[in-house]
Amino acid sequence: MGRRRQVKFFSDGVLVIDKPAGPTSHDLVDRLRRRFKPAKLGHCGTLDPFATGVLVLAFNRATRMASLLGAGDKLYQGRIALGAATDSGDPTGQVVQEAPVPELDRKQVAAALAGLKGGRMQAPPAFSAAKHQGKPLYAYAREGVEVKKDPRPITVHQARLLDLGPDYIDFDLLCSRGTYVRSLAAELARELGTVGHLATLRRLASAPFAQGEALGLDEALELTSGELARRLLGLSPALERCGLPAVVLDDDRAWELRQGRILPRQVLLAGARETEPAKGPFRVLSGQGELVAVLRWLEPGEMRAGRDYENIRVFPEQSPRPLSETTSASAQAAE
Repeated sequence: MGRRRQVKFFSDGVLVIDKPAGPTSHDLVDRLRRRFKPAKLGHCGTLDPFATGVLVLAFNRATRMASLLGAGDKLYQGRIALGAATDSGDPTGQVVQEAPVPELDRKQVAAALAGLKGGRMQAPPAFSAAKHQGKPLYAYAREGVEVKKDPRPITVHQARLLDLGPDYIDFDLLCSRGTYVRSLAAELARELGTVGHLATLRRLASAPFAQGEALGLDEALELTSGELARRLLGLSPALERCGLPAVVLDDDRAWELRQGRILPRQVLLAGARETEPAKGPFRVLSGQGELVAVLRWLEPGEMRAGRDYENIRVFPEQSPRPLSETTSASAQAAE
């Protein structure tokens, strides 16, 4: 039986990192995991190795809410290189097609970008981290195996021209989660009478988390555990920023919920803060402000006898944890 990994960092919450170009999102998580040794650490939305910008990290119990923390719209800035298409749709791939670039004017390109707006169905590209039978699509693509996934609904809220050169387009894009910008870049190039690939991409926001609160990777690695704990946005405040309203229960009701009891709708609504959580997910807090659970009101077609909600996650009462380390990473290295 293998040795259990030693856990040294117990705080729950969210940290926004400014991902540099080069490492994968998993590589970045792994570096922070080895540095701080949390029980759990994950990211809320992958960025490709060549891409930079906002990567939302979830520590410990926050990993259980990654799907909610990463569900917001994404804001990107990027550059499309015209005249050459790559097999991956980005600068890491091999050029598979070249074509002349027609003379373009700003009005024409701005109109083509505006044409991307709206809802559509989009299938994950071959070189993507989408999984098939537990294996990412890019692994199949590198083996020469073609795997097609069903298209999924996405929405482009905004697509604007920032700059135009003889062989490039700089743009910004506000879109829903799960949008593959490189696929849109290739589509735009074809619309303009040529081919192209996504040359650069920077995520400026993963709503409600933005570039202005992001910490550089090297800066994060230099924090002590105590400094990191103070930098984390707590799980309940993070979910509040994501739009989840709260209800507050007394100690007895909170205990019942943690024991698996089904509470009547009126009991939950009686503890609503400010606005009643009429639909969707919501937080349940104890009188002391501790996060007890995240629940979701069932839609009319989902109703079950005797209950109006489902448990997304119920959190056990936390016991006191050991004090975090206070020495810096550089001081540790000098020991």
